[in-house]
Amino acid sequence: MNYKGFRALAGHMFDEIPPVFRDGVSGLVVEPRACPHPSLPGIHTLGECVTEHWPDGLGGQGETQSHIVLYHGSFQSLAGEDPMFDWEAELWETLLHELLHHREASADEDGLDRFDWAMDQNFRRLAGCAFDPAFYASLPPGTDGAVRVGGETFLETTASPRDTAIRFHWRGREYGLQVPPTERPAWIRVRNLGGGRVWIIVRRRLPWWRRLVSGQRLETLTLDRRALPAPVG
Repeated sequence: MNYKGFRALAGHMFDEIPPVFRDGVSGLVVEPRACPHPSLPGIHTLGECVTEHWPDGLGGQGETQSHIVLYHGSFQSLAGEDPMFDWEAELWETLLHELLHHREASADEDGLDRFDWAMDQNFRRLAGCAFDPAFYASLPPGTDGAVRVGGETFLETTASPRDTAIRFHWRGREYGLQVPPTERPAWIRVRNLGGGRVWIIVRRRLPWWRRLVSGQRLETLTLDRRALPAPVG
């Protein structure tokens, strides 16, 4: 889709959104350029919500005003890599995502910002770059105790440095995994569950003096394992 058609479609979609959901959004800007990630190749920003706060006379947050920016070049780059790229669906998803950013900013909430940050950290992990190994903990878990980011599932458990086996629950069943005895936290990809997109993060219970002596975060151990149903009893 060329820039002219993209801009017309984006404007039509924006006008279709009920005014109550666009309250405080001054308008839509469509940039022809791409907005690539500053350090991760192949990752592009499709849109942004640019927000300003106008404090009230009592020092409160006051009025929140935003405008939404879309990057046609980013959509074009992704479409060039995916022959099944759905321009209309991706555009709707991006518009609604940025509108939600505005609504959260107006309510002084940051749930979507934390989700975007977790997504960025996961991209960094997959690209082999430095990342915060506790990024998943910034998001609330589901009813099953798992956190889901970018199609991957993260379950956290704890063990002592001497433990060589751990147990966890997945979809109503209990499973076991063999792990090496170590003080290092472990990231274990469970290859036979969830298409290999289930990760068990094993955090080691260290005594306070050991944590004090280390004085720094321990290097993460990455493993690949098959889980077996845990015996009953």
